[in-house]
Amino acid sequence: MSKSPIKLDGSKILVVDDKKENLELMTNILEAEGYEVAFALNGEKAIQVATLFQPELILLDVMMPGIDGFETCRRMKGLLDVKEIPVIFVTAKTQIADIVEAFTSGAVDYVTKPIRQEELLARVSTHLQLRKLVVLRDELISQLRDYNIELATLSELKSAQLEESERMSHLAEIVGEMSHELGTPLGITNTAISSMKDKLDALEIAFGQQQLNKESLTDFITYGQECLRLVGSSMSYANKLVASFKDIVVGEFNETIIDINLATFLEDIELILTPKLKRSPHTLTIDCPKDIIMHTMSGALSQVLINLINNSLLHAFEPNSQGTIRIQVETSGVKNVLFSIEDNGRGIEQSIMDKVFDKYFTTKSGDGGSGLGLFIVKKLVEDKLGGVMSMYSKLDEGTGFKLELPMHLDYAPTN
Repeated sequence: MSKSPIKLDGSKILVVDDKKENLELMTNILEAEGYEVAFALNGEKAIQVATLFQPELILLDVMMPGIDGFETCRRMKGLLDVKEIPVIFVTAKTQIADIVEAFTSGAVDYVTKPIRQEELLARVSTHLQLRKLVVLRDELISQLRDYNIELATLSELKSAQLEESERMSHLAEIVGEMSHELGTPLGITNTAISSMKDKLDALEIAFGQQQLNKESLTDFITYGQECLRLVGSSMSYANKLVASFKDIVVGEFNETIIDINLATFLEDIELILTPKLKRSPHTLTIDCPKDIIMHTMSGALSQVLINLINNSLLHAFEPNSQGTIRIQVETSGVKNVLFSIEDNGRGIEQSIMDKVFDKYFTTKSGDGGSGLGLFIVKKLVEDKLGGVMSMYSKLDEGTGFKLELPMHLDYAPTN
């Protein structure tokens, strides 16, 4: 097996193809590298095998009897037990539309037939490593949260240390989510460029053999334009993700007071939360005038809003429900901005309403809650943003938070 920074021996791979000769070829290639291989001849069987076998990677053909590969992938991504398993399409279909549909259905990569052993093994190794890194990341985040809970029970621990640990846990999660989200546009770009190179190589051979004609050249130009369009849109999305990440997350590390267009600022927050929202049945809506300019501490404001959204996602809704979180912004005269962050979830019992902002209070002590989230949020609103915060709730109807912040923050923040 090729050298890898992560141990891949024994990794479980499911190969799906309706041609037995293809199954045999890929099985021989993969088993020679030390992988454990299972196989299926059609989409329905692949879903059953994946659920039982729990592979770490799936190699999936497109053209199969019954449901095709695209539909098989879509159905897998709708199943809790297998939706996180990465899927690589291995197919003879090379049209741009097929490549786009593959990634749209949930695949992480696209390999064309005839199978090239070195390319297949390289792609398999790459995505197995990424999968193991994602699992390791989730384990580390979970351990970090558990560690925060343990620290919270130690009376001698300084408050500042705990608050910083909670903030870093929040940032670590966003970094991990964004890294995973960037994989899709980068994967599309890589596949489009690889496919374009294959077309260019074929054109070069035809030219050398004096078999180049107007039709093949026209097809190549059309194909190239499609590839460029696909690469351009993918890179535009990736650049937007990175820019939003820089504006929001990096901003949390400093206490600079700057001018921000509030509508654009909220769009950036929504974008960096996209990976989490994709995996959630709940929706986020934002209603903000386009012309509000705030002179404020953007890092503290992003922490407040992201924490309140995450708080709703974690606490507000019953299992298997589909809820809505709504952020509404309006001005109060020329001096203040009013934020309303509401959900339509289960609400909060009146008996604990007075405790939600208390340090270490949590209803999720065994499920990753440290009891610091709302405490930190209220402290940021009052000490860093110069505002006031209140909460209201009604059982079975939802919970809301009201923030009233100065439009122009003109004093040094409290340390």
